[in-house]
Amino acid sequence: MAPREHRYSFRDLVALRVVASLLDSGLSLARIQRALRYLVESGEDVAGLRLVTDGETVWACRDDGQILDALRHGQLALFLAVDRVAADVETEVRAFDAERRAFVDGLGVDGPGADDGRGQHPSQG
Repeated sequence: MAPREHRYSFRDLVALRVVASLLDSGLSLARIQRALRYLVESGEDVAGLRLVTDGETVWACRDDGQILDALRHGQLALFLAVDRVAADVETEVRAFDAERRAFVDGLGVDGPGADDGRGQHPSQG
């Protein structure tokens, strides 16, 4: 009887590496199986997800920014991309500052040629 050849696909090797990483993080095999089973049965492309765990919960992070709790039947988890929020705030502050400077410059106050309050330049006085 010839020995059976076992060939694993790339996808199989990725799945094994994911399971090993989740086990190393302290997650039980039963929780890993439950999470992966849910993700596969719900049609998620597991290879395209980032999985994050704290040793109790498994979150599946999609490219669109959504995070699913894989142990709670895909309940959406709160996710806030702080770097994006910070970049948005910085952009808005810069825009506000530019508008403020343009407004103040348009008033012509505190600069050479400012009028004396009577609509006249001080040298015309």
